[in-house]
Amino acid sequence: MRPKTVFRKVESKNVPYLQLWIMSTIISIFFVALIYTLLMIFYMNLLISLSADRILLFTILLLILINTLICEGKKFYLKKSKKEYDKVIIDHNGITFLNTYNQTIIAKILWKNIQPRENEKFDIDFYTRIKIGGAPRIIDYFFWNLKESNDSKIPLWSPNKFALMFKKFTNYADLLKAFFSGISLFRADITVNPGVYGMYRLNPASFDIDNEGIKKENRTVLLLIVSSIIITLIIICSIVFL
Repeated sequence: MRPKTVFRKVESKNVPYLQLWIMSTIISIFFVALIYTLLMIFYMNLLISLSADRILLFTILLLILINTLICEGKKFYLKKSKKEYDKVIIDHNGITFLNTYNQTIIAKILWKNIQPRENEKFDIDFYTRIKIGGAPRIIDYFFWNLKESNDSKIPLWSPNKFALMFKKFTNYADLLKAFFSGISLFRADITVNPGVYGMYRLNPASFDIDNEGIKKENRTVLLLIVSSIIITLIIICSIVFL
C-alpha cells in the first residue's frame, strides 16, 4: 500500500524587532542628513551659531523620534489596514493571508481555486519587464487563474503583488517551497512555466532556493548600504563639528 503523502504546514516569520529597529535607524540617518542639508542651505547662520553639543543632542533626539515614528507607525498602519497582511499560512487547504493586528483574513486561496488558463501554454506563468518611468526598476508579473469559491477569499491583487506575496518574510524560501510543493501535490494538472523557478531561484525538482546566489546579491546590497551610511555619517559629522 502506497504511504499517504504528508504536507507540512509552513507559517511565515516576520523580521525580528531588533532587525526592524536597525533598518529604521538606517532610514532615520538618511532623513537626518536630509534635514541638515536643508538647514545648511536655508539656515546656515543658525547652524553655525549652535554649539557642537547642542547639534549632537538634537541629532540623537531626532534619530530616536524618527525611529519611533517608523516602528510604531507600521504597527498603527497594520491595525487600521484591511488590505495588508503580516502572516501567511500554507497548509493542505491552501494559502491564508492574515492581519494579526486586527484579526482579519485578508485573503484565502485554496488549492482548488487554481484553475487552468484557457488558450495559454502554461497555467502559471510570469513576465518580467523594466519600468522606465521615474526610477528604472525591474517588475515581475505572476500570472495564474483563480476561481472564487464559497470558502475562499480571492484578493484583487496586481500580477506584480502576487509575484512578491512572500517577499516580506524572513523564511521566504520556505514559503516558496511550500507553495510550489502544494501545487505539485494537490494540483498536478496545473502546468508551470519552468522560467518561474528561475525567477525565484528555485530548483525545479526539489523547490529548494539557491541560497548561494542570494547571499552574493545580499552582500552586494549590504556593501552599498554600508557605503551609503558611511558617507551620510561623514556629512553629519562635518556639520556637527563645523
